Amino acid sequence: MKNLKRILSMVLAVVMLLAMTACGGSKEETAQEGGNSVVISFAGWGSLAEKKIFTKMIDDFEKTHPGVKVNYQHVPGTQEDYLVKLTSLLAANKMPDVFYIHSDEFFSWADADRLENLTPYMEASQVAANAQVWEKSLNVFRFDTATHQVGQGDLYGLPKDLGPWAMVYNKTLFEAKGVALPDPEKPMTWSEFVEVCKQLTDGTGVNKVFGTANYTLEAAVWSNGADFLNEDHTQVTVDTPEFAEAMQWVADLALVEGVAPTPEEDSASGWFQRWVNGKVGMAWMGPWDQATFWDSVSFEWDIMPTPVSDNTGKGVSWLASAALCVSKTSKEKQVAYELAEFLSMDANAQTYNYEAGQAVPNIVEMAKNDYLNMNKAPANKQVFLDIIENPEMGQFKSVYYTKNTTWYSYFNSESSKVWSGKMTAAEFLKEIQPEMQKRLDSAN
Repeated sequence: MKNLKRILSMVLAVVMLLAMTACGGSKEETAQEGGNSVVISFAGWGSLAEKKIFTKMIDDFEKTHPGVKVNYQHVPGTQEDYLVKLTSLLAANKMPDVFYIHSDEFFSWADADRLENLTPYMEASQVAANAQVWEKSLNVFRFDTATHQVGQGDLYGLPKDLGPWAMVYNKTLFEAKGVALPDPEKPMTWSEFVEVCKQLTDGTGVNKVFGTANYTLEAAVWSNGADFLNEDHTQVTVDTPEFAEAMQWVADLALVEGVAPTPEEDSASGWFQRWVNGKVGMAWMGPWDQATFWDSVSFEWDIMPTPVSDNTGKGVSWLASAALCVSKTSKEKQVAYELAEFLSMDANAQTYNYEAGQAVPNIVEMAKNDYLNMNKAPANKQVFLDIIENPEMGQFKSVYYTKNTTWYSYFNSESSKVWSGKMTAAEFLKEIQPEMQKRLDSAN
């Protein structure tokens, strides 16, 4: 009997040991052995350079969070390609735990209750309390579920970055043509801009050098005192003399002045390739372009203040951002939040991010000191900060404030009638305003 009891005790001990082994032990033991007790997924889009940067930051996150494994799904191509992929994952109930949502699309995703409310997580976080990020970058991803308004209420995303859109110029080309360099503080007027473009434009065919790449319409419209929507974002307001003048001015840079590529010339070779080849004097860039410019451009370049309308004396460009959101269906919401927070606010991650040429830091002090003094182009980084800080120099597109983008995408799809010269801006805007209004009304 004693032998039987001893045998049973030994068998029970072995069974318990096997059970512990099969279960993998505690999270701490699993982490020490190199296993992973928590697996989360993260999805985003962007260039290969961005993929490399985020892969490094995710590796650093895993090192500081033993036992956590992040499966990173990078979607190559455009923002639209990524949105198609994300929508398919949503339909298949396979949403990533953490994912990008562009500021243009944030309203619809927040309003559809697909995003976790991050306010409680952030309020409990010492990392967030210490980071001191741009207040504007947080506010853009707030949503009020009672009023259905963006820019207020609880936080449903953390800023991946805050992207100011600035005008960049080919310093080497300016000097070769004997053209005075743009003043780093005093912006050109539109009239001055056109004259400089004429001085830079030269040649024909594939070898033609253009004074400017295609001008950003929002920058022209806002600078001339117009906008796409009224103040409460319920009425389309494109059919005004100020909007028409701005749009026609942009179109005429190619159609009349010959200093920007026509649609046919642009389709033959896009602005980026022309810029890299030194065939464009001025263009537009975001901070995310810095790394590519460092690697691909052989000439000197810098950024300049947004040209101002002769009528208003204002030069306004646009800001954009992408939210790092946590899925409402995530089973690991705390860890998912910690990943989003790390990518958005961790000092080491933000340092690596700006040194790699991906973004202006989210951390204000870092942006105004370390980034501003970084010994890499652009030299005039203050332009980026001015667009971020000064609401009279930078703002979000009107489409950010509406639930979906159909009214805006319709405008863009039809605007080729003006860029090609088939219609004047005034004719086009009078025709399209009621159609845009119908789409805006149905969207809301």
